[in-house]
Amino acid sequence: MELTGIWSGLYKVSVLVTRLAWLNILWLISTLIGLILFGIMPATIAMFTVVRKWIQKDYDVNVFSTFVKAYKENFIRSNLFGIIIYVLGYVLSIFLKYTGYMNESELYPVLFGIFILASFFYVMLILYIAPVYVHFDLTFWQYIRYAVTIGAVNLHYSICTLTLLAGIYFLSFRYPGFGLFFGFSLSAYIIMFLANIGFKQLVKKQQEQTGQQAETVST
Repeated sequence: MELTGIWSGLYKVSVLVTRLAWLNILWLISTLIGLILFGIMPATIAMFTVVRKWIQKDYDVNVFSTFVKAYKENFIRSNLFGIIIYVLGYVLSIFLKYTGYMNESELYPVLFGIFILASFFYVMLILYIAPVYVHFDLTFWQYIRYAVTIGAVNLHYSICTLTLLAGIYFLSFRYPGFGLFFGFSLSAYIIMFLANIGFKQLVKKQQEQTGQQAETVST
């Protein structure tokens, strides 16, 4: 018997909740398998690979096999991104440390402003590197450039995403069980959902620019 109305909606929600919980557990286990440091990036890429398929309405995807395949295939490359993120984070922390030593210097406002700007781009990189990686086919450095650029251009989506993530992590700290089963997978779903809107707008703008250039050439 086919479910309709409110029962159909409840069934879809229950399926999504179950899948999010399963994906979250897979992410945790895979991160631990990679000894956390070398597992977090490939596990994250694998998680976003699955979530992207859900966003594109491919609900019948096998979560486990898709996750494991993406984890293995992207293990080395994703860890290269991880190394860059770790190094940049370390450099920013050192920069902030030495900027603090100069709080009475005339250069302090300038240095602190540079730190704020660099931190903004760093957050955009962390936020969008996984969505960009699973959505586009680019060169290594283009992934980084696209992640930062898309995050900065779609600032309203970035702010909305960060606000929702703050709420999720508040709930995770308040209710550890929520974080254990939904903290990371739900975060990935929100990030990918909003990033996908930004991707569509980017493609639309590129198509409009291409059309305008074609009209200019024809005239």
